[in-house]
Amino acid sequence: MSEELKPVQARIPESVDEELNALVESGMYASRSEVIREALRKLLAENRRESLRELAERAGVGEEEMLEELDDVRHG
Repeated sequence: MSEELKPVQARIPESVDEELNALVESGMYASRSEVIREALRKLLAENRRESLRELAERAGVGEEEMLEELDDVRHG
């Protein structure tokens, strides 16, 4: 089951618009929307990772240990 997609609107510099178009024209992405969704997924994932790193640091847990624990949780 896929999540419902909600339209959003944003103003971007012309240079960014040109780069979006170039990525689509190169065949790397099927549409400008796909480029933007991928960029947002990566940004949000990085923000989550950074939040986890900060929590682990405050708890005195090393990043490697934290990743192992997360892997254990994911795979039961």
